[in-house]
Amino acid sequence: MGFFESFSAPFMMSVALWPLVSFIVTVPVLAMLYHRDNRLGFGAALSAYATVLYLIGLLCFTLYPMPDDPAAYCATHHLHPQLNPLQFIGDIRADGLTAILQIVMNVVFFVPLGFIMKRVFRWKFAVALPVGFLASLLVETMQLTGVMGVFPCSYRLFDVDDLIWNTSGAVIGYGCAMLFDRLFPPRRTDMQTVTRPGFVRRFVAFLIDMGLVVVCATPVGVAAMVLVTMISGRPGADVQRMRLLGPLGFGDIAMLVMLVLFEWVIPWFRQGRTLGGSYTHMTCETTPRSGARRVAFYAARFAAICCVVFCGRVPCVFCQVVIGQCGVSFPSEKAVGFSPVRNWPVIARVLLFHCIRA
Repeated sequence: MGFFESFSAPFMMSVALWPLVSFIVTVPVLAMLYHRDNRLGFGAALSAYATVLYLIGLLCFTLYPMPDDPAAYCATHHLHPQLNPLQFIGDIRADGLTAILQIVMNVVFFVPLGFIMKRVFRWKFAVALPVGFLASLLVETMQLTGVMGVFPCSYRLFDVDDLIWNTSGAVIGYGCAMLFDRLFPPRRTDMQTVTRPGFVRRFVAFLIDMGLVVVCATPVGVAAMVLVTMISGRPGADVQRMRLLGPLGFGDIAMLVMLVLFEWVIPWFRQGRTLGGSYTHMTCETTPRSGARRVAFYAARFAAICCVVFCGRVPCVFCQVVIGQCGVSFPSEKAVGFSPVRNWPVIARVLLFHCIRA
């Protein structure tokens, strides 16, 4: 009993973070479903959340909890890998029902993985089988190495029997998904570009685009600061504090340039499809426009995005004018700066405008 009590704090932490982390990392799964099926119903969204929830839960319950006192635990416990694939026979003879229940749980834990690989990701068995085995091997290796050295010793047993039963569970889950597909065949997909996308699709595409912007802007901003530091000879801290365009520094300018590229130039030449929009099969041009009307649409859309990204450094009057032109009104603000804390309703409405009314 005392052995299990020493695991209390990390276990409670993992359980508390489980739903929140799952919700955050569901977005990539939603993007994959949009890319593959070009639609997302309530059932698909629920299955996406359940998929990520299961994968994180699998790691939580196989790697956690850890003992609260690593030094004391490692001094009294010395676990060595169990490499005999027939050891389970001796375990059943010695422990009886307890050993059988442990085998059953090792199988059951990986049944959902096999089901997900077939039903959600639609992988072939030749891919799913090694993935199921590698997933089990990863878990066992992390147990053996103390989560790759995070814990100073092995706090759970590396058991080759677990590899066998986990992989068997994944195979059983895959077979269940095949039967489920026969009873409820997946719907046929229509890959035409959606001109009237819903909020979730827009939001997923927006997050993809912002991820690309940040990934590309970060090295550009750092490279610019390094170059200026080398040329001017000024300390790096002074260069980092430099402001080039009003309140905007090197990082902000790099972000602005990438926003122009990803949110204006690319969709302009691709019929309103940003890279995120292309991945989710949507266009931001819900209405055909040409000439000055198209320029005005992209200008208003880009300005609204800038108000969200640079909300702490863009003059409030500018945001009021831009957002007002977009059809969103809010009370006047005399402050020169646009505070994201005081004006969070404005930011929310701008984001909703971009996601819903683009």
